[in-house]
Amino acid sequence: MPDPLEPYRRLCTSPADAIRWACILEASAPKVGNVHPGRSFKDLACTDFLEAAEITCQNFRNRGMRISQRMRDSVLETRAQLGTNVNLGIVLLLGPLVAADERQMTLTKTSERTVCTNRLEDWIPLTSTCLAELDEFDGADIFEAIRSATPGGMGSSDKLDINKRHDRVNILEAMHLAADRDQIARQYCDSFRELILEITPVVSDAFENTHDVLSGLCHAQIHLLSRTPDSLIARKNGLRVAGEVQRRAGLVDPDDQKSVSEFDLYLRSEDHQLNPGTTADLIAASVYLLLRTHPSEKKNHE
Repeated sequence: MPDPLEPYRRLCTSPADAIRWACILEASAPKVGNVHPGRSFKDLACTDFLEAAEITCQNFRNRGMRISQRMRDSVLETRAQLGTNVNLGIVLLLGPLVAADERQMTLTKTSERTVCTNRLEDWIPLTSTCLAELDEFDGADIFEAIRSATPGGMGSSDKLDINKRHDRVNILEAMHLAADRDQIARQYCDSFRELILEITPVVSDAFENTHDVLSGLCHAQIHLLSRTPDSLIARKNGLRVAGEVQRRAGLVDPDDQKSVSEFDLYLRSEDHQLNPGTTADLIAASVYLLLRTHPSEKKNHE
């Protein structure tokens, strides 16, 4: 059976192209509780995500700038143009992955590659090296992106107050402060192992089982929600509510439209406080990894 992601993979001859398509595909899938074509929030529409995808793509295309600067500028420009922080989580995840991607290009002396590597686990040492190379000025840029987006639950202390601008930041230390309550911060603490070895294979398997990208993303989302409480829901509503969403997700049959629709309706109650936004960001990053990993070897994970 043909790989449903292959037509998009052929379009992604650079990391920036893969960013665009990863974000577009994630935003286009009719996932439960999320914004997608035909389903908007009061202050947010699918077009906001598509515009943010293009802003992010164009900012990351500038390899003459440090990855942290491109991350910061992507979030600041999106905030300035759209008045929203819809790409913050995606940018925080994509930054180290794109740095790893570009590092592999340098090592192999290629300016453009259809794929970064042949195996998912190969991303771990590359990403680990890139994280270790982030200095305190890089950390300040990334922290400024977070601060400007005004998210809740990223953690603060006398040394790292999210409400203040900082000239130097140990970004790994900052992420460790938030790791117990933020799934994205947790990726920084273990070289993105959870994303690479646990989350991305779920998305890959869903593509194979459904033979369709958008349907696969919907299936993968429900599966991931049943495994781990979404940290955006937890930050907004508390861990008990996030745990209830996780429990309900475990009862949903992704192939039963009635079951899916009822779960979607539940998540869209309470002024979208149950929007599983962090899971959506992790899915977008997984799509990026799959677009930049050779399909014949992508299942060789531990």
